[in-house]
Amino acid sequence: MKKNSLLFVLFFFSISSMGAVTEGKVEKPFTVNNEVICLKEIQRKITPFIIQYEEENGAKYKYIVKSGLSYKDSVGLRLQINRVDSGQNVRVADLDYYWRQERGSMCEPVYMVLDRSQ
Repeated sequence: MKKNSLLFVLFFFSISSMGAVTEGKVEKPFTVNNEVICLKEIQRKITPFIIQYEEENGAKYKYIVKSGLSYKDSVGLRLQINRVDSGQNVRVADLDYYWRQERGSMCEPVYMVLDRSQ
């Protein structure tokens, strides 16, 4: 399981993406019919990795949209992820998730930054 955790950390942390975040612009998230674009896809992709990292079964998470993001030709979301099973509401991570604005790659990550330190 340690190997999977290490792969998880290496996948989400990259030096280039860490530098890019400070240059990004915070904006209002893009919504259609009161649904935040790409949020469901992000939840579907990220939740299994977080559950694997937590090493527990039955963990449930809530994704809180903090803002929209833009950087060069990419757009994204800044999310706070809370663990909400067993009556908890504990912050487990902050996630910046960027994707290209091109139609064919909507919601497919260009890069992500996951901060679990808070």
